[in-house]
Amino acid sequence: MENKQSTKKQTLIHIALVVGGFVAGSVIWGNGSNIMNSNDSANESVKKQQIELANRFNALAQTANQVNKPAGLVLTEQDKDLIGKTAAQYLIEHPENLVEAGKRLEANRDGEKTSDVVNTKDVLLETKFTPNYGPDNADVAVIEFFDYMCHFCQQSSPVLEKAIAENKNVRTFFKDFTIFADRTPISGMGAKIGLYIFNKYGQEKYYEFHNKLMSEAGRAMKDRKDYTPSNLAALVNGLGYKEILDQQGNFLLTVEMRDQLQNVLDANMMLADKLNYSGTPVFIVMNMKNPQNKTTTIMPGAPDFYRLQQAIDKAKGN
Repeated sequence: MENKQSTKKQTLIHIALVVGGFVAGSVIWGNGSNIMNSNDSANESVKKQQIELANRFNALAQTANQVNKPAGLVLTEQDKDLIGKTAAQYLIEHPENLVEAGKRLEANRDGEKTSDVVNTKDVLLETKFTPNYGPDNADVAVIEFFDYMCHFCQQSSPVLEKAIAENKNVRTFFKDFTIFADRTPISGMGAKIGLYIFNKYGQEKYYEFHNKLMSEAGRAMKDRKDYTPSNLAALVNGLGYKEILDQQGNFLLTVEMRDQLQNVLDANMMLADKLNYSGTPVFIVMNMKNPQNKTTTIMPGAPDFYRLQQAIDKAKGN
């Protein structure tokens, strides 16, 4: 998946916070904890400090019960240092808990992301300004956020074509997410042309143009060649659309028309930002008639056919 920025650092920080809280709870409230199993004098000293700290907390809790109000707990710097050292030692001796904490954190995040998608279904499944291909009464929607100049989007295009061919009850929605518009003009130009063809000539013509541009741009990138506006013009004119570009790749569409098309691209960028997508491609597979968290799949990056088919079957309820 091609990203504008990495979130790995943020993920690690969150994992550390989750584990830190878990370990602190184990230190303070644990019964017969196995945190420190060594018999050396340093560990014995730490054990004594743990017992002393736990006793202090118990005393505070008992006092709070006596006056029937919650206790205000203030940790000293020594207390914080002890908890930090104990947490570090615990993770060294029990690394499986770090893995488990990471899994739980990712599961929580995935649940939140899926809820965001389901709650945004009306925008994701909008058909007037979003190029789409497939039957109106389809049971499953496949939504792709993509950029024509994204290598992984080009790589996943034949996979998506195969999935569309083998699943007649799927409707595919193509969300232009032009993250490479600052690097190459083809990113924005291809998106605008696709939108124009879809709105004027319909889904079949759009799907033909989309697949051809993905294929040509992907082949050029594989051969380490630039895909230029004149290359795009040859493709568009070759398909019979003489009113869009001249032979050099300059737009023939009116400024007003281009501005309207750009408004759609801007709306897609805002939608992607709302869903916290920063790279392409992102695939969403969901039930069209009754979208639910449990039948919705979000796949960043280029899936293979097996993964995509699994997500489609899941969305059907199979």
